[in-house]
Amino acid sequence: MTMANRLAVMSEGQIVQLGTPHQVYGYPNSRFSAQFIGSTNLFDGHVVEDEPDYVFVESADLPVRLYVSHGITGPLGMPMTISVPPERIALTRKPPEGTFNWGHGKISNIAYTDGYPLYHVTLDSGKVVVANLSSLAIGKIDSPTFGDEVYVQWSASASVVLTS
Repeated sequence: MTMANRLAVMSEGQIVQLGTPHQVYGYPNSRFSAQFIGSTNLFDGHVVEDEPDYVFVESADLPVRLYVSHGITGPLGMPMTISVPPERIALTRKPPEGTFNWGHGKISNIAYTDGYPLYHVTLDSGKVVVANLSSLAIGKIDSPTFGDEVYVQWSASASVVLTS
């Protein structure tokens, strides 16, 4: 993707998404594209509020609602998946102040790729969320390790709605 200015994601000989690397990676149009183009955290849920500039989704994976900063024009109760890439997940030791887009859990694994640690956090619900942190971010939370309790959180603009 570093040399391409346009790419296509294909499944079974059919193009499922076409666009610039930024469009395809940052705004996948389906669960398949989100998982194919890179690692992502997926939260299944259903729409509980949909307005032109935001949508709220409830998921059994989190104690709070998911908030996405754009609407989807879908019926209440519609099933959907929210995609959040690991590099857009933050870890904290203190509970977040907001009432959406966070969960509590314990660090269950740490893997190192390209000099960046991937923290695997098993949420209280049992779902595993992966956070890719920079060394600057790790320094801000005092290098968590196996078994440490942490909170995962992300901004409303970090989430992408996947309806297929």
